[in-house]
Amino acid sequence: MKKIISLILAISMAVTPVLAHSGRTDKNGGHKDKNNVSGLGYYHYHCGGYPAHKHINGVCPYASSISSPGSYSFEPASKPSAPKPDPNKNNIYIMHCAPHMSVGESFKADAVSNNSSAPITWSSSNSDIAEVDPSTGVVTAKGIGDAVITATNGYKSRSYTVSCKGYISYTDTKAEINGYPIQTYKYNNEIYVVCSDLNSYGFKASFSSDEAGSRVDIDKGEGFATPKKVVDYPDGKIAYEAVPTSIQVICGLNNAKCVNGNGIMFVAFSELSALGAVHYSEPENKYTFTDSEDTILSSEYTITYR
Repeated sequence: MKKIISLILAISMAVTPVLAHSGRTDKNGGHKDKNNVSGLGYYHYHCGGYPAHKHINGVCPYASSISSPGSYSFEPASKPSAPKPDPNKNNIYIMHCAPHMSVGESFKADAVSNNSSAPITWSSSNSDIAEVDPSTGVVTAKGIGDAVITATNGYKSRSYTVSCKGYISYTDTKAEINGYPIQTYKYNNEIYVVCSDLNSYGFKASFSSDEAGSRVDIDKGEGFATPKKVVDYPDGKIAYEAVPTSIQVICGLNNAKCVNGNGIMFVAFSELSALGAVHYSEPENKYTFTDSEDTILSSEYTITYR
């Protein structure tokens, strides 16, 4: 019997330290450690599920925030906070754009990107109105109307609208038809003449309109009438503002370059090559047309079409 009692006392003494350091904690997240099993003294904490620890000056070393005295919130000390995304990292900006241009004019807009590793590319909503170089951003006005120019770095984009107008101006470039001067104009860096003026130079220019649309047909006529008087206006003086038109000009059997200036139809002088020979003399800065197939022209630049 004495042996049994001695065994019970031995077991009791063996479990006493464990009970003194049980896993239960009080409302503050700590408990007593009477036998200092943890080595931290009489009382220590397990708040936040962390290993036994002391509160220095009443503050838990593992706490991430304190909402009220003795109340803490925790997150693992080894877990780094996620970096906040930069909303401006990929922004792109357009500077020095040209909202108004004339046909034939070129302009370079500028763009900058916050993401220096993402190259900027350019595009146009209508290349027939405004053409843009995809890498340099140089815009060239090609026709009359509006186009949206867009720059993108692959992440974000910015756009602006360019309005293209056309101006038909007088020019100091001369032109002759079979030796007779004819009034010339410049549009989009090309030389033009008035379609109806050609009736005085051995051509037949006639206007017609039907269900298929409106058109001006230019063919050879029966002979010369009285050539028009040519006036020397200052080079670049605006004669007409070009306007959008659905009217076609047919020279011979070919669709010809044309432009409508306030209701007056113009045709590019070079298109007359469908009916004869067109020649340009650079020293004289003069175009000539002849309908004689036997005429031999010698100069720096000659175009003969048949």
